[in-house]
Amino acid sequence: MRKKLKYILGLGLGLALLIGCGSAAALSEVTLSEPIINLNSGPRTTTISYLIGQPTNVSIWLETAAGERYALRDTVKREPSKDAYQVVFDGSVPVDADTNRLLPNGNYTLVVEAENAAAQRLNLQIDQAPSASFDVYDLRVTPNPFSPDDDAVEDFTTFSYRLPITATVSLDVIDPTNQTRYPIVNRELQGLGEHSEAWSGRPVVGGILAAGQYQYELRADDGLGNRVTKRGDVTLSSAGIGALDVLSVEIGPEQILLNDTITVTFKVKNNSEVALRTFGPASGYTYSTNQSYSSIENEQYANLGGGLWRVAIDWDGNGGSGFRYPFRWAISPRSPDQWADPNKFDYLYPGEEATIVGRVQIKQREDRMTFYAGVAHEGVDYPTNRLKPTLILVSF
Repeated sequence: MRKKLKYILGLGLGLALLIGCGSAAALSEVTLSEPIINLNSGPRTTTISYLIGQPTNVSIWLETAAGERYALRDTVKREPSKDAYQVVFDGSVPVDADTNRLLPNGNYTLVVEAENAAAQRLNLQIDQAPSASFDVYDLRVTPNPFSPDDDAVEDFTTFSYRLPITATVSLDVIDPTNQTRYPIVNRELQGLGEHSEAWSGRPVVGGILAAGQYQYELRADDGLGNRVTKRGDVTLSSAGIGALDVLSVEIGPEQILLNDTITVTFKVKNNSEVALRTFGPASGYTYSTNQSYSSIENEQYANLGGGLWRVAIDWDGNGGSGFRYPFRWAISPRSPDQWADPNKFDYLYPGEEATIVGRVQIKQREDRMTFYAGVAHEGVDYPTNRLKPTLILVSF
């Protein structure tokens, strides 16, 4: 009899607990931390809090007297919790996936609704909101596609845009395969007017991005709740860092008479995955020590900007030309009439080798001249420097 009584009491207690659990309200204790948001003097935000007692879906929106709705949450799944769910509201609502807008001044009804429960309503006032929202105008990416491969042609692209107000701007490039972000501008306060940001096609810290199509995302925030996001595609048609290996170099003869000529012979190979852009003079060209690459042929071989590649020689104590490596030659294995742009530019393609012969007539009245070879990556660096120093004895 006692066992039976205990069983009945236990069963009753269990049922009572089940009934108690089942009777918990799906939605309760909906509150606002601030009934008025003042976007000028504060408080700038209000916190919406609510308790969930049963598994349910929750929607939250603001409603005007005319019945217009602005959704803050749309059918979001919520589990029972002893802790209140919270939403911080700053006076702005999403217009679409890319844009937030501040709501105008006025009185609104905050509605929190859960399935199988009556919606709860609270009054909310927005005061001193800006009278107008803003946008980002005239966003352009030029050139697009571009080719950051160090060939001095479209190695950079420029993002340009116009702001009608001062805003905090971020600009990222995104790899669509793994969603990695590469920041170009990171929360920079920018004034109204035209802006431009150049991008080299490389991450800020090391590495090389592969050729392909990437996404960009520009975000502007006025600090009041208006947020604008612009997206698009930017394409790297080719990308990489060039590398020219000097396989061998010979300089001679080592004894000459004044006004005689020395010869330098290079054998080089493109050991990178990008084409190396080059220009003249071509293999076989003869300089004199009174000249430099920038003074010959009506200055057509002067440095035309970063990215062009040439082999070169210099000598110790050179002070007359004003240039390092004053004698430079193109690295193409082809005659100038067969260049990619005949007599102007050519490329040494990945894996391609070339033999270049250059000559210099010695007019310098020095009896001992030490010549050495190198590679000039115009406007960038001398990746091979002081190779094969050779003492030339000059008689006069």
